Amino acid sequence: MRLALRLPGEWVRLPVGEAGARERIRELAARLLGAGDERAPLRIALRQRLEAALERSEAAGAAEVHVGIALEADVPLPAVASVYRGVPVPTAASTEPDAVMAALVPLVLRAAHEGAGGTAAPGPDDRVLDAGRSRILRRPGVRDVPLGEGATPALAVDYWVTVPGERRAALLHVDVPLIAPAALLLALCDAIATAARFEAPDRVAADA
Repeated sequence: MRLALRLPGEWVRLPVGEAGARERIRELAARLLGAGDERAPLRIALRQRLEAALERSEAAGAAEVHVGIALEADVPLPAVASVYRGVPVPTAASTEPDAVMAALVPLVLRAAHEGAGGTAAPGPDDRVLDAGRSRILRRPGVRDVPLGEGATPALAVDYWVTVPGERRAALLHVDVPLIAPAALLLALCDAIATAARFEAPDRVAADA
Protein backbone atom coordinates (compact mmCIF):
# COMPACT_ATOMS: atom_id res chain seq x y z
CA MET A 1 0.00 0.00 0.00
CA ARG A 2 1.01 3.60 -0.63
CA LEU A 3 0.35 6.66 1.46
CA ALA A 4 -2.14 8.91 -0.36
CA LEU A 5 -2.28 12.54 0.78
CA ARG A 6 -5.47 14.55 1.15
CA LEU A 7 -4.05 18.04 0.94
CA PRO A 8 -5.98 21.21 1.86
CA GLY A 9 -6.35 23.89 -0.78
CA GLU A 10 -4.45 23.78 -4.06
CA TRP A 11 -1.26 21.77 -4.60
CA VAL A 12 0.89 20.70 -7.57
CA ARG A 13 2.48 17.26 -7.78
CA LEU A 14 6.01 17.51 -9.18
CA PRO A 15 7.41 14.85 -11.52
CA VAL A 16 10.09 13.36 -9.26
CA GLY A 17 13.31 12.57 -11.08
CA GLU A 18 12.24 14.26 -14.32
CA ALA A 19 13.81 17.32 -15.91
CA GLY A 20 10.35 18.90 -16.22
CA ALA A 21 10.16 19.38 -12.46
CA ARG A 22 12.30 22.54 -12.60
CA GLU A 23 10.08 24.11 -15.23
CA ARG A 24 7.02 23.29 -13.13
CA ILE A 25 8.65 25.09 -10.22
CA ARG A 26 9.37 28.13 -12.40
CA GLU A 27 5.72 28.21 -13.51
CA LEU A 28 4.56 27.84 -9.92
CA ALA A 29 6.70 30.77 -8.73
CA ALA A 30 5.27 32.96 -11.49
CA ARG A 31 1.74 31.87 -10.63
CA LEU A 32 2.19 32.65 -6.93
CA LEU A 33 4.06 35.93 -7.28
CA GLY A 34 3.16 37.22 -10.73
CA ALA A 35 5.42 37.93 -13.69
CA GLY A 36 6.28 41.58 -13.01
CA ASP A 37 9.91 42.65 -12.82
CA GLU A 38 9.40 44.19 -9.37
CA ARG A 39 8.72 40.74 -7.91
CA ALA A 40 11.58 38.99 -9.66
CA PRO A 41 13.75 38.70 -6.49
CA LEU A 42 10.85 37.05 -4.64
CA ARG A 43 10.26 34.62 -7.50
CA ILE A 44 13.94 33.69 -7.59
CA ALA A 45 14.01 33.13 -3.82
CA LEU A 46 10.89 30.95 -3.90
CA ARG A 47 12.17 28.97 -6.88
CA GLN A 48 15.48 28.34 -5.13
CA ARG A 49 13.74 27.12 -1.99
CA LEU A 50 11.45 24.76 -3.88
CA GLU A 51 14.25 23.46 -6.07
CA ALA A 52 16.35 22.78 -2.98
CA ALA A 53 13.44 20.95 -1.36
CA LEU A 54 12.93 18.84 -4.47
CA GLU A 55 16.63 18.03 -4.69
CA ARG A 56 16.68 16.93 -1.05
CA SER A 57 13.58 14.80 -1.60
CA GLU A 58 15.00 13.16 -4.72
CA ALA A 59 18.37 12.52 -3.06
CA ALA A 60 16.57 10.83 -0.16
CA GLY A 61 14.50 8.66 -2.51
CA ALA A 62 11.11 10.38 -2.38
CA ALA A 63 8.33 8.62 -4.25
CA GLU A 64 6.15 11.75 -4.51
CA VAL A 65 6.64 15.49 -4.02
CA HIS A 66 3.72 17.93 -3.72
CA VAL A 67 4.07 21.73 -3.70
CA GLY A 68 1.44 23.91 -2.05
CA ILE A 69 -0.02 26.86 -3.93
CA ALA A 70 -2.73 28.13 -1.58
CA LEU A 71 -4.99 27.11 1.28
CA GLU A 72 -7.64 29.35 -0.26
CA ALA A 73 -7.68 31.66 -3.25
CA ASP A 74 -6.04 34.51 -1.32
CA VAL A 75 -3.87 32.56 1.16
CA PRO A 76 -0.55 31.48 -0.45
CA LEU A 77 1.00 28.27 0.91
CA PRO A 78 4.51 27.63 -0.47
CA ALA A 79 4.85 24.29 1.35
CA VAL A 80 6.39 21.01 0.20
CA ALA A 81 5.09 17.57 1.16
CA SER A 82 7.24 14.56 0.22
CA VAL A 83 6.24 10.90 0.55
CA TYR A 84 8.84 8.16 1.00
CA ARG A 85 8.44 4.40 0.94
CA GLY A 86 9.73 4.21 4.50
CA VAL A 87 11.25 1.27 6.31
CA PRO A 88 10.37 -2.23 7.53
CA VAL A 89 10.00 -2.71 11.28
CA PRO A 90 10.77 -6.42 11.70
CA THR A 91 11.23 -6.17 15.48
CA ALA A 92 7.55 -5.29 16.06
CA ALA A 93 5.77 -7.85 18.25
CA SER A 94 2.79 -7.85 15.85
CA THR A 95 1.27 -5.88 12.97
CA GLU A 96 -0.94 -3.89 15.35
CA PRO A 97 -0.19 -0.17 15.00
CA ASP A 98 0.78 0.28 18.66
CA ALA A 99 3.19 -2.65 18.47
CA VAL A 100 4.78 -1.36 15.27
CA MET A 101 5.11 2.13 16.77
CA ALA A 102 6.69 0.76 19.95
CA ALA A 103 9.40 -0.90 17.85
CA LEU A 104 9.72 2.04 15.44
CA VAL A 105 10.42 4.82 17.96
CA PRO A 106 13.82 3.50 19.13
CA LEU A 107 14.82 2.78 15.51
CA VAL A 108 14.06 6.34 14.43
CA LEU A 109 15.75 7.91 17.45
CA ARG A 110 18.83 5.75 17.02
CA ALA A 111 19.08 6.66 13.33
CA ALA A 112 18.66 10.36 14.15
CA HIS A 113 21.67 10.32 16.46
CA GLU A 114 23.80 7.80 14.60
CA GLY A 115 27.29 9.13 14.12
CA ALA A 116 26.55 12.34 16.03
CA GLY A 117 27.59 11.12 19.46
CA GLY A 118 24.24 12.18 20.92
CA THR A 119 21.73 10.39 23.08
CA ALA A 120 18.72 8.70 21.49
CA ALA A 121 16.10 10.84 23.22
CA PRO A 122 12.90 12.39 21.83
CA GLY A 123 12.73 16.10 21.07
CA PRO A 124 10.44 18.43 23.05
CA ASP A 125 7.77 18.48 20.33
CA ASP A 126 7.96 14.83 19.29
CA ARG A 127 4.57 13.14 19.58
CA VAL A 128 2.81 9.88 18.68
CA LEU A 129 -0.47 10.75 16.97
CA ASP A 130 -3.48 8.44 16.65
CA ALA A 131 -4.76 8.25 13.05
CA GLY A 132 -7.23 5.41 13.43
CA ARG A 133 -5.71 2.41 11.67
CA SER A 134 -2.23 3.96 11.91
CA ARG A 135 -0.02 5.57 14.52
CA ILE A 136 2.18 8.49 13.53
CA LEU A 137 5.51 9.48 15.05
CA ARG A 138 5.91 13.25 14.60
CA ARG A 139 9.38 14.81 14.76
CA PRO A 140 9.43 18.57 14.00
CA GLY A 141 12.32 20.97 13.79
CA VAL A 142 13.24 24.43 12.51
CA ARG A 143 16.14 24.85 10.15
CA ASP A 144 17.56 27.49 7.82
CA VAL A 145 16.98 26.90 4.12
CA PRO A 146 19.74 28.45 1.93
CA LEU A 147 18.43 31.04 -0.53
CA GLY A 148 21.06 32.68 -2.69
CA GLU A 149 23.45 34.48 -0.33
CA GLY A 150 21.09 34.24 2.64
CA ALA A 151 18.75 31.79 4.34
CA THR A 152 15.17 31.63 5.53
CA PRO A 153 13.84 29.63 8.49
CA ALA A 154 11.45 26.77 7.74
CA LEU A 155 9.46 24.30 9.79
CA ALA A 156 10.49 20.77 8.78
CA VAL A 157 8.42 17.86 10.11
CA ASP A 158 8.96 14.12 9.69
CA TYR A 159 5.92 11.88 10.11
CA TRP A 160 6.53 8.14 10.36
CA VAL A 161 3.18 6.45 9.62
CA THR A 162 2.60 2.79 10.43
CA VAL A 163 1.14 0.78 7.54
CA PRO A 164 -2.08 -1.06 8.51
CA GLY A 165 -1.56 -4.81 8.77
CA GLU A 166 2.19 -4.62 8.14
CA ARG A 167 5.40 -4.33 10.12
CA ARG A 168 6.35 -1.24 8.16
CA ALA A 169 6.14 2.54 8.34
CA ALA A 170 6.02 5.10 5.53
CA LEU A 171 7.59 8.53 5.85
CA LEU A 172 5.90 11.85 5.12
CA HIS A 173 8.04 15.00 5.27
CA VAL A 174 6.42 18.44 5.29
CA ASP A 175 8.47 21.59 4.82
CA VAL A 176 6.90 25.06 5.17
CA PRO A 177 8.56 28.48 5.63
CA LEU A 178 7.88 30.21 8.95
CA ILE A 179 5.37 32.70 7.54
CA ALA A 180 3.15 32.26 10.62
CA PRO A 181 3.63 31.17 14.24
CA ALA A 182 5.29 27.76 14.38
CA ALA A 183 2.47 26.30 16.50
CA LEU A 184 -0.12 27.16 13.83
CA LEU A 185 2.00 25.74 11.03
CA LEU A 186 2.66 22.57 13.03
CA ALA A 187 -1.09 22.14 13.55
CA LEU A 188 -1.56 22.44 9.77
CA CYS A 189 1.15 19.86 9.14
CA ASP A 190 -0.43 17.52 11.70
CA ALA A 191 -3.77 17.84 9.91
CA ILE A 192 -2.12 16.85 6.62
CA ALA A 193 -0.49 13.82 8.23
CA THR A 194 -3.57 12.55 10.05
CA ALA A 195 -5.75 12.99 6.95
CA ALA A 196 -3.47 10.77 4.83
CA ARG A 197 -4.70 7.25 4.10
CA PHE A 198 -3.11 4.10 2.72
CA GLU A 199 -4.55 2.95 -0.59
CA ALA A 200 -3.80 0.29 -3.17
CA PRO A 201 -1.21 1.47 -5.76
CA ASP A 202 -3.65 1.23 -8.67
CA ARG A 203 -6.15 3.52 -6.93
CA VAL A 204 -3.44 6.07 -6.09
CA ALA A 205 -2.33 6.09 -9.74
CA ALA A 206 -5.90 6.57 -10.92
CA ASP A 207 -6.40 9.55 -8.62
CA ALA A 208 -3.07 11.26 -9.44
